[in-house]
Amino acid sequence: METKICQCGAEHKGHICMLKSMGRFEEIEHITKNPTVVCFTCGVEANSPENVCNPMPLEK
Repeated sequence: METKICQCGAEHKGHICMLKSMGRFEEIEHITKNPTVVCFTCGVEANSPENVCNPMPLEK
């Protein structure tokens, strides 16, 4: 089985971009309900910095 490389260069499966490529949309919905960060790379908002490649605080 091939390990996919994330946009940030790491071999993992927890960032939203990787979850999206695997079709795990229910999981994405769960980790984006109460966003506190935004990914500087793609602009997606997430609950936790661990869920995006390049996190920065979300300004509301």
